[in-house]
Amino acid sequence: MGEVLILDQVKADTLLSLGFKYTKRNIDNKEVFVFIQTNELMKELNSKFEQGSFLLNSNVCF
Repeated sequence: MGEVLILDQVKADTLLSLGFKYTKRNIDNKEVFVFIQTNELMKELNSKFEQGSFLLNSNVCF
């Protein structure tokens, strides 16, 4: 289990409307939307988003 990082708020809000929850994090003075990586989320990302529109982090940061 890891994290999925998304920089685009519109894409993050699209996932939010589908039932996926995110937290906000500030990285290098940019707001990043952080989702917990799940199989369901990865299916949505791989079917509806281009590969470069999200980043995967293998560690979950609290």
